[in-house]
Amino acid sequence: MAYNKPKDKKQSADKSESQGSEKTIVEKAKPSQGDSLRETVESVVVAFILAFLFRAFEAEAFVIPTGSMAPTLYGRHKELDCEECGVRFAVGASDELDKKTGRFVPKYKVTAAFCPNCRFENRLDKTAPFKGDRILVNKFPYEVGSPSRWDVPVFKYPDEPQTNYIKRLVGLPGEELQITRGDVYARKEETEPFGILRKEDPNKQRMLQQLVSSHDNVARTLIDSGWPESWQSVKLSADGKAGWVNDPENWQAVTDSRSFEIDNSEKPGDQPHWLRYRHFVPNEDVWNRALTGGKIDTQAIKPQLVTDYCSYNAYTGGDPLHIGPLNDDVYWVGDLTFDCEVDVQSKSGELLLELVEGVRRYHCSFDLETGQATLSFLDDSLNPGDAERTELATVKTSVKGPGTYELCFANVDSRLCLWVDDDLVDLGIKGDYAAAMFPGPQRRDLSPVGVAVQNAHVKVSHLAIRRDVYYRAESIPEDGFSRDEEFGRSTHYLAELLHDPEEWSKEYESNHQIAKFGKLGDDEYFMLGDNSPRSQDSRLWPNNRGAARRHAVPRTALVGKAFFVYWPHGVPFLNGGKGFPVSYHSTPAGKKTKYPANSIPFRPNVERMHRIR
Repeated sequence: MAYNKPKDKKQSADKSESQGSEKTIVEKAKPSQGDSLRETVESVVVAFILAFLFRAFEAEAFVIPTGSMAPTLYGRHKELDCEECGVRFAVGASDELDKKTGRFVPKYKVTAAFCPNCRFENRLDKTAPFKGDRILVNKFPYEVGSPSRWDVPVFKYPDEPQTNYIKRLVGLPGEELQITRGDVYARKEETEPFGILRKEDPNKQRMLQQLVSSHDNVARTLIDSGWPESWQSVKLSADGKAGWVNDPENWQAVTDSRSFEIDNSEKPGDQPHWLRYRHFVPNEDVWNRALTGGKIDTQAIKPQLVTDYCSYNAYTGGDPLHIGPLNDDVYWVGDLTFDCEVDVQSKSGELLLELVEGVRRYHCSFDLETGQATLSFLDDSLNPGDAERTELATVKTSVKGPGTYELCFANVDSRLCLWVDDDLVDLGIKGDYAAAMFPGPQRRDLSPVGVAVQNAHVKVSHLAIRRDVYYRAESIPEDGFSRDEEFGRSTHYLAELLHDPEEWSKEYESNHQIAKFGKLGDDEYFMLGDNSPRSQDSRLWPNNRGAARRHAVPRTALVGKAFFVYWPHGVPFLNGGKGFPVSYHSTPAGKKTKYPANSIPFRPNVERMHRIR
């Protein structure tokens, strides 16, 4: 991707034939054959935008055709609001196109998508797709300086230099890398230990999060059939063996506002009372029973571990190499972020946020009288039931006395982060910590997020949980065959154990190996896609060129830094939000279909115009 004028030769998206993963090829932004009126209008609109930007930057426009950088960048996709819970999400649709001609293959049509929040199967037979994000790439930063870790660069694919790729830069020159349990580690010297690679800017880390649960968005059909709410007022059982049990006397649910309230401000010395999340995941059988008016067997419902479920990949239809909507959801993710709004109605007391990961419980405790927040953790690995507290940081915040506060507490990449009213609280390196001795999931991970209040009157709402990017430990060994997470046996067995952390951990440990990548040379880089389950990146590249390091991208291959999504896609309106079709897809044989390709009228998708981080 040079910064000259777009050429006529088009580069198209492709898929890895061995893995079903997507190559994030980027296309020069230019009209395609059979341009509709809509695309012409779009081109006129964005031309004015680019005219101003080009004066300040040496930039070029590209289109993202596939989804291996989702959710940061969308390729060809469909967007929808879940029919049951209302969550808006995107699902990939690049599989619908023939690899050689770029035209629509009817048998590959994406027909349904599964909600990330409630797992409802939404029909998409009549939903038209959108083209991928149009982005601006700036060449100047790499002409005068060196690339930085976590940049999103465009580069020449090493095995096919005529093809442009876009990924996230993770490994730097001279580093040896390895991937395990979803995280990336690096070192410079063999005598050094591997260190985890954190996103230096926590705000960039936050941009990469994917939805696990939104309490605001309820699937009423499930609840009316007996499905339990994920958030409940709970307490530990008297004998401690049954774990968390319901405690309806303390936190009270306010159904209309999807919030919870507790007032123990007049009870001096009272213990903290917990509101906790349990990860209940409805399957196809549960939904079928609920939709036909049946009752769900509540005794059979068990919470399970949070996994690297990716709704962008969760659809039916598409290329037959596509893994499928629900059978790729097996890897535990302990790096979570919790958002909520807190309405404090008392002058003092304590508010406690908890994130669980394995043997540790990570806490952010607010003294509501002084505004002081203390970040710490309890480790149960050495003294279960009598764990010592390790304090990491104490800071002043605005969470002081009566008022409404937006809180975000994150435990990602062995680091605790805190935002208050969307502003990052500066912890420096005090939030960093060394990983636990035992990294696997524990029984507590079935209820990984909690809120507790002591001697205060508090109302909490807008509870949402997100997870970090989980980089899969996939690699191509010397024999040339690829292996998923380096497992010798089927990963489907792991899915059956998600409700039993101890057994899941045993199965994972008995087969798990670390994906290792040799030391990068001078001016070489290691690239990963944000959509790790479907990204053809440094982990899985072949080596047709016979390079010493198949996973390396040389400095000379870097084209520029992606910095802005200037045109996500136009948003149709009228006709029920679908607009009126003005062009339709054609098959590889040139036959017209009734599948809309472009519709009018439409408005700019301002909501998704953003800086790429």
